Amino acid sequence: MTKTIPLIRAANVVPLVRWIEANRLSSEVYLAEADLDYWFALAPTDPIPLRSGIALLRALSRDHGPGIGNSIVTQASVAELGFIGSVALGARSPLEALQRLSTAMPLHSSHELFDIKVEADEVNVTHAFSCRVDDESVHVVQVLLLSMLQQVLKFTGLQPPLFRRARILPHPDCGLSHVSIEFSDGVYPSARRKLVVSIDPTIARIPFPTVARDRAANFHARRIPPLTTDCSLAASVQPVIAAMLHGGEPTIERIARAYGSSVRSLQRRLRDENTSYSEQLDLVRRNLALAYLSSESVSLSDLSERLGYSAQSALSRAVRRLTGRTPTALASDD
Repeated sequence: MTKTIPLIRAANVVPLVRWIEANRLSSEVYLAEADLDYWFALAPTDPIPLRSGIALLRALSRDHGPGIGNSIVTQASVAELGFIGSVALGARSPLEALQRLSTAMPLHSSHELFDIKVEADEVNVTHAFSCRVDDESVHVVQVLLLSMLQQVLKFTGLQPPLFRRARILPHPDCGLSHVSIEFSDGVYPSARRKLVVSIDPTIARIPFPTVARDRAANFHARRIPPLTTDCSLAASVQPVIAAMLHGGEPTIERIARAYGSSVRSLQRRLRDENTSYSEQLDLVRRNLALAYLSSESVSLSDLSERLGYSAQSALSRAVRRLTGRTPTALASDD
C-alpha cells in the first residue's frame, strides 16, 4: 500500500468532461459515479484523488468501449488536453514537450512515473503507476496516454503511423484489437504493466509549426503549488478533504476509497502519525475559515456551505471551538 493518497491535478479531468458534454451525456452523473461531484467547484491546479480520475475514465470505457481514450483525444483541442496540452503548447518540438512532461510529471501526479530516454537511434517513452491499479484501468489510461502522445507528434503536421512500436497492457476482456485499429500494427502486449513507446528521433525533433506553439508560454516560469506540503499521509488527506468540502462534509469512507484502503487501515496509519481523520477535518476547516475571513468578502452563509456545514449556526460553533473566536470577530480583524 502506498504511504499517501495518490493525487492528480483537477485539470487532467478536463478532456474527459469535455468529451462527455460534447456527446450530450451527463457529466454530473459520471462525476458523481467517480466521487468527483465537487469537481466543477475546483481550480485547475487543485489536487483530486488519482483513483477518482481513473474511475471516471474506466466508467466511460465500460459504457463506450475500451478505446474511448482515442475518441476523447481526437475530439479535444490542444488546450483541452490538460497537463500534456499545456506543456506541448510551450515546447518547440515533440522531444522538448516529452522532456518537459517528464520533468513536470511529479508536480501534476504524485504516483505516475513518466520517463524519456533519448538514444542515438530511438526515443523511448515509458509510463507506469507507483500505486496499485487494476489491469482494466491501467489499460484504458494507457490508451488515453498513447493517444495524447500521438497527438503531440501530430502537432508537427505529420500523420500516423508516428510510433515505431508501442507496448501496452492488454485489456483483460478485449485484448489489443481495438488499439491496433487506431495505432497500426506496431502495437504489442506489455508484460510489465508499463506503457513503452518508441519514436524515431528524426520525428521527435521536427519543430512544431507556429500555429501549434504558444510563444507566450514559458514553462520554466510557471509556479504552481505543490500537491502536498510534505510526504505524510495526513498532508495528502488535507487537499482531498478541502476539495470534497465543496459538496458537504466528506465521510471517512470516501477518504479511505481515495487512499485505496479500508477505513480501519486509514485510521491506523493516521494514528501512526499521531493524528486522526477528525483532527485533519478540523484543521482543514480552520485553515479555510481563516483564509476566507481574512482575504475575501464572504457571507457567513456562503462560508458555512464552503466548509460543508449544514447551517450557519454549526459554522459559528465550529469556528469558536477551533479558534476561540466567532466568525464575525475574525472577519473584523482584517
